[in-house]
Amino acid sequence: MSQSGTGSKLVPAIQAVALTKEFGDRVVVDHLSFSVRVGDIYALLGDNGAGKTTTINMLTTLLSPTSGDVYISGYHGVKQAEQCKKSFGVVSQDVCLYQELTAYENLIFIADLYGINRTHAVPRIKQLLAQAGLADRANDLAGEFSGGMQRKLSIAMSILHNPKVLFMDEPTVGLDPASRRQIWLMLKELRAAGVTILLTTHYLEEAELLADRIGIIRKGNLVLEGTIDELRAKIEGIHSISIRLGKTYSAEELKVKIDKLLLRLSTDITYDPVRNTISIAQPKDAQLVPCMQTVLAWLETEKIVFSNIATNEPSLEEIFLAVTSSSPAAN
Repeated sequence: MSQSGTGSKLVPAIQAVALTKEFGDRVVVDHLSFSVRVGDIYALLGDNGAGKTTTINMLTTLLSPTSGDVYISGYHGVKQAEQCKKSFGVVSQDVCLYQELTAYENLIFIADLYGINRTHAVPRIKQLLAQAGLADRANDLAGEFSGGMQRKLSIAMSILHNPKVLFMDEPTVGLDPASRRQIWLMLKELRAAGVTILLTTHYLEEAELLADRIGIIRKGNLVLEGTIDELRAKIEGIHSISIRLGKTYSAEELKVKIDKLLLRLSTDITYDPVRNTISIAQPKDAQLVPCMQTVLAWLETEKIVFSNIATNEPSLEEIFLAVTSSSPAAN
């Protein structure tokens, strides 16, 4: 496969071709193939041990694949390693910065590592500090920053050399909701500037809000991929009726009531005790309005107290659980 780092949108920003990593007899990543388009945010999801971090380590040349190929901005990860490394930045799960240096000094140090002339580095550093909301803390020690501020500084350090691609492993892990939203805004700004981002995350809301495309891996295999709408279309039970109960029922009482609904409506009905909600899948080839009328009649007949009823499509969490808890029906 011959490619060159031309920056053309026809060339994927990231491409894995039959990527495989074995540790002894254990196959951690198994012939994994996917590509990320220029300017997209791609979320790579999977349970702990699914192979996400190993995949990122191979894509960023930290780990040599047992077999398969990696291309970043058209450059081969092994044969053109130096050009490849210059084209991307990395934000690891563990914040990597020098606690005893100021924010400005951390960035100057990175600029020196990349051989960026101070004439060009200083304006770039000021720009990044302003974008990260750290301009007024430029001369404060990084070790005194909050977790969110340290994460923003680490992102600034990773994009100082203007990479075309950014890899982020759990970029908002451990952050409070306000800090997470600030990071999300930074990522959206980077995408708007044409930077391609591949991220792993356990916050499914994060992937659903940010990602143009999502890949779900299990035991080192890509089991599902697409936009959020495409993933929904591949999972059965696309539409459902969700009922938030207004009081807590015993398991036995609720089962009796649900069994009566099953006599009227042949479909999948599940109860989530954590959210105290009942989810009713819309039967195939059935119209939503008649289904809703049947459910409302059942609620009235059984005198079930509820606070909210709504129709919805499966969330990314529901898709993820459907895929990772059993073999998916979709290819």
